[in-house]
Amino acid sequence: MSAVSPIAILLAALVAFVFSFIWHRLFEKSWMTAAGYKGRPALKAGPLVVVFVAFVVMAGMLSGLNAHIGDDLQSALINAVLAWAGFVLAAIVVDHSFEARSRKLTLINGIHWLGAFLLMGFVLAIVG
Repeated sequence: MSAVSPIAILLAALVAFVFSFIWHRLFEKSWMTAAGYKGRPALKAGPLVVVFVAFVVMAGMLSGLNAHIGDDLQSALINAVLAWAGFVLAAIVVDHSFEARSRKLTLINGIHWLGAFLLMGFVLAIVG
């Protein structure tokens, strides 16, 4: 069992954060329409800091799972998919169902989080 690496966690969070920014820019119009926005939401420092801290928490938790379950690349990616499906996707589906959100938004957000978790798992396996 390997140790949890703070450097790997921060790098994984940063990679996921950058991926998320790019993802939302690539799917900006579809995401804004599905989310009900009339215009582009303003990028403010406060929410961006909260988002990055959340990514650090997620990367830390994924690193902890890897330390207990397995941290080779295959195990790290499987852990990422299982954490995404069991916690993130399930929560998104529940929230979007009760909020009567569009299936398109669920798909865009669900795939975004899958990408973020796979990237975090990859970085944690390679760097950590």
